[in-house]
Amino acid sequence: MSWMPKPKYSIKKQLPRINLNEKPPIDAIELARADDPNCDNTTVVFFRQNQYLSVLISDKKPRPLKNGGEIFSSTQADYPLSMLAWFPDALTEFQKPPADGGMHPGGMTGHDEDVDGEMLCIQRAMNAGPGVGGYAIINRSRKDHSVQMEEFFRPQEVMFADNFLYEGGLLDLFKDLGEKYRRGEI
Repeated sequence: MSWMPKPKYSIKKQLPRINLNEKPPIDAIELARADDPNCDNTTVVFFRQNQYLSVLISDKKPRPLKNGGEIFSSTQADYPLSMLAWFPDALTEFQKPPADGGMHPGGMTGHDEDVDGEMLCIQRAMNAGPGVGGYAIINRSRKDHSVQMEEFFRPQEVMFADNFLYEGGLLDLFKDLGEKYRRGEI
């Protein structure tokens, strides 16, 4: 089927899925978590899985369904562990004005960068939270866990609202984890 998007790069093997309301895989170590200021029931959790990073955006507690049941939802995006150090620096470069070597005016997607063998980029998101912009970290080397059709490709990504990154302290958490990674503590 020619209408289905194809990956630009070779695709890495999927990492095990992590679900916060179940016991994590044996090699999954929680590094940090932060509550999203835009949603009372949402938390972001960073896990190390060997030399990889899994970022979960997850419900803190199950949500009620109309039929009386409950649902617990979670998304996961996987990256090289070095993404922790890469992201704050890449975000600074992404935000540079054109006069200082940044993107052209109106640019929304940064260049794909090889980060330990995986192709990552940053995109500007116009609605990353309730009426707030933000940034997405795209991994073009990994297929989204929710895509079931083998012939269909959508890259993994995680998106954070500006107010979560800046006022909510998530960017500081990234910087802290990135420094720990650089020092070999993670």
